[in-house]
Amino acid sequence: MARKVLLAEPRGFCAGVEMAIKALTWMVRIFEPPVYCYHEIVHNAAVVTAFERAGVVFVNDVADVPPGAPVMLSAHGSAPDVVTMAGERAAVMVDAVCPLVTKVHHEVRRMASEGYDIIYVGHEGHDEAIGAVAEAPEAVTLIDPSWGLESFTPAKPERVALLAQTTLGMYEWEGVLDDATATYPELQTARKSDLCYATTNRQTAVQRLAEQATLILVVGSE
Repeated sequence: MARKVLLAEPRGFCAGVEMAIKALTWMVRIFEPPVYCYHEIVHNAAVVTAFERAGVVFVNDVADVPPGAPVMLSAHGSAPDVVTMAGERAAVMVDAVCPLVTKVHHEVRRMASEGYDIIYVGHEGHDEAIGAVAEAPEAVTLIDPSWGLESFTPAKPERVALLAQTTLGMYEWEGVLDDATATYPELQTARKSDLCYATTNRQTAVQRLAEQATLILVVGSE
């Protein structure tokens, strides 16, 4: 039996996730079920299960949404063709993308239009990374933090940019940033950090807990 339980502070959902959850809750109350959602609204099994019980159907392909049905796009951000198709099929389409992810998508488009080869630091297969890379696939190379830059060969070393998945840990991002800065002295990055401050703050809180606790329990999905 634990004699003392410590709670991380801050903890819980960020503002972007809360916004997405509130938006899907609104859709469930307004429209007759089923309401469709492209990808899990957030990576949290308890939240997803609660919405499924309320009549939400989560799909991995917009083509699975019946024409005329209401649909929401998840907080992780979607590829441009997904957004277009959802708008064409749905009676009502709500894009619940996190504002910070939208900023990264904008940076991808801007840097690609200016002729940069873009290093996108993220996790292969993650919904957010898939959506961001799809904004300019011909200009973006996905680099997992554990890979390093060995697989990246730019056409013009003086025209290289660096962007990141918003939910990376600082320990993942900083190593790639240091290597890219050393390799490409004219490296371009976003004017404001791509990393989500809420995520970073929560990761810092876990590090602080690790200095005090003998066991840390994380409530969430794998």
